[in-house]
Amino acid sequence: MALSQAAAVTTTLRIGTGICLVPEHHPLALAKRVASLDQLSNGRFLFGIGGGWNAEELANHGVAFADRWAVTRESVLAMKEVWTKEDAAFHGKFVNFDAVWSEPKPVQKPHVPVLLGATSQYAVERVAEYCDGWLPGAGTCDFAARLTQLDAACAKRGRDRKSLDLTVFAAPAKQVELEKYAVLGFGRAVLPLPSQDEAKILTRLDGYAALIANRPR
Repeated sequence: MALSQAAAVTTTLRIGTGICLVPEHHPLALAKRVASLDQLSNGRFLFGIGGGWNAEELANHGVAFADRWAVTRESVLAMKEVWTKEDAAFHGKFVNFDAVWSEPKPVQKPHVPVLLGATSQYAVERVAEYCDGWLPGAGTCDFAARLTQLDAACAKRGRDRKSLDLTVFAAPAKQVELEKYAVLGFGRAVLPLPSQDEAKILTRLDGYAALIANRPR
């Protein structure tokens, strides 16, 4: 709902989740919300996802903590079926439905980009298997080592790692740090925006605008 509001008052700003805990949503309902948001924003949505870390919270949504990543995987694969096929069906252990119709379809083709916001060695394998990009938080792991692993994981599956969307989340707002991420191959940096009053937020955004204007071309 908040991203719909942001989309309504902008024209070029990319909007995204950072992050959506997929196991806590029904995949058919989530697929429709995502596709609707991509339509409302005219193809500006980035779908940042995660599996969750709070066992009690997941249990309240009917998902066992040990199953969270398996549920996430099946949900993403099922949503991609819904986004790309008129008659979409999926039969897995955790997600199971016969052919359905779901409209609208996303503006972005073949579907909205799915970016995984986790940083473990297992997460990297998941990015290569069923995601379209990686959304690690700044300072959460050795990026160079993880990217080397991602290269190997993509090669094993016949994917081109350069086709993946690499985005740093909560990146430090310093030119020298952003340049380091660019050298590693990251194409986007999401700068932090804490909960503050409007005047402080606008001042911070003005500072970010100057930083963006001076970025290397």
